[in-house]
Amino acid sequence: MKQTVEEAAREARMASAETLTTYGTHTSLDDFTYLSHDEIAEAAFIKGAEWQAKQAPWISVKERLPKEGQKVFVLVMCYGTPCIREEKFCRNSNLDKKGMWIHGNSIVLAWFPIPSFDEILEANKDVLERIKEKGD
Repeated sequence: MKQTVEEAAREARMASAETLTTYGTHTSLDDFTYLSHDEIAEAAFIKGAEWQAKQAPWISVKERLPKEGQKVFVLVMCYGTPCIREEKFCRNSNLDKKGMWIHGNSIVLAWFPIPSFDEILEANKDVLERIKEKGD
């Protein structure tokens, strides 16, 4: 499973302190009197945004397209409402003359691969272990 927000926050706090070569001396970024609260907030925001970008599975169609024949979920706008659909990507039938990816009558905005069963098991290994420990 992906890293939790709390785990990422602890890791970022420790990395920030290590970067400032003071880890072990300070337990909080509030201890750094030579940094303004604005500077601390800005650095924390950037770290959070970088972390969140790694968590999001959606890939913009502007960034790249799936492999030929790959089954994916697609995000499209249906009459002004975001909708998620399943699709098998086929360059010849999915792309219009302008190179836009079309699903039905809608333009595809983003996509992500449908994970295999093994990938789902691996991502949820910790949950399965906790279930085993409880003896359900």
